[in-house]
Amino acid sequence: MILPLYAQKKKLSSGAFSKYDKVFRGNVNDINLPDYTEGPHIFWIDAKTVRAQYIDHKHDGNTISIREKRIKVKRDSIMIKGQKGDPNQYLLRKGKYPVQAAQYSGVKKILAIGDVHGEYDTMVKLLKSTGVVDSDLNWSWDNGHIVFIGDIFDRGNGVTESLYLIKKLQRQANASGGRLHLLLGNHEIMVLMKDSRYVAPKYKHMCKKLMLNYSRFFKEDTELGKWLRSLNSVVKINDLLFVHGGLSPDLVERELSLEQINDDIRMSLSSSHGKSQEELMKTIYFPGNPLWYRGYLMKTRSYSLINNEELNKVMQYYNIRQIFFGHTEVESIRFLYDNRVAAINVPMGYDDITPQVLMIDDGKYYRCYIDGTKELVK
Repeated sequence: MILPLYAQKKKLSSGAFSKYDKVFRGNVNDINLPDYTEGPHIFWIDAKTVRAQYIDHKHDGNTISIREKRIKVKRDSIMIKGQKGDPNQYLLRKGKYPVQAAQYSGVKKILAIGDVHGEYDTMVKLLKSTGVVDSDLNWSWDNGHIVFIGDIFDRGNGVTESLYLIKKLQRQANASGGRLHLLLGNHEIMVLMKDSRYVAPKYKHMCKKLMLNYSRFFKEDTELGKWLRSLNSVVKINDLLFVHGGLSPDLVERELSLEQINDDIRMSLSSSHGKSQEELMKTIYFPGNPLWYRGYLMKTRSYSLINNEELNKVMQYYNIRQIFFGHTEVESIRFLYDNRVAAINVPMGYDDITPQVLMIDDGKYYRCYIDGTKELVK
């Protein structure tokens, strides 16, 4: 049986890992997982009709088949039931999804969650253990805010389930006076731009059988694709800033506001942006961009480890007290630079790493573990 290879873990003096990844090196044709159903993937045929698809894999014979149903959408938004074997309901919305604000104030409760990377089961256990969802996976955190720091995609087998749960909770949070923020990470950008290098073997095998690029399930004519293109990349809650990679000194030098950062990245995901790859790399995805930046924990060929003077300029420019970031993996949530920066991306799905998320409750900070325990961060 062909299994993913685990890249060697190398711990740096900063406490980060230079490599901590699941990378499939085998033959896609040799993959044969247990039976599973993937979906639904919902494609808009025209302004009033969608095609909902489920993809069934059978271990016996290693086959892939598609179940498909066409649905008429007569209102601006409707809820549809899952097909046979799927007890969930799914929101369909005509046109574009509204963009959430980039700044909020007066928020007392925040739960910040690091990179999920398709680890749906671990994500669910963390949401339940912190009490932000009930036993039926419905929102139960009143007017609190949840921030997913990005990178729901790649590595794990539960990407679709994770996206649909987050999307549902975002809607329920809005209805309860709270908010859920799913920030874009570099892996969202890669998938939406047809880079499938880090896609889990399950999806690689499925897509080869279907003769599709994985990104096809998230294009602008799909329900998930429309929603993903409405998301922010940075959000400021009170005087706290949340971002996938980090805010680099380059952003200050370019005089980019939070709204401009969000608008630029959303624009880059539109099929009508009209820019070349070279232009996108120069104006949006430069080395210090907020989705790929690692300068709080390590240096690269393009930039050095951030120093206190540079960090002060970033904090002052954006009028923030603390920055919370993912992207670069750490074994435990930790605060850096005199508690002004917090690394929260504790990898999920590894036996030797204990999953954890960060809760901010009335000014106090807690590491929250999968068993329901909370640890006050000193």
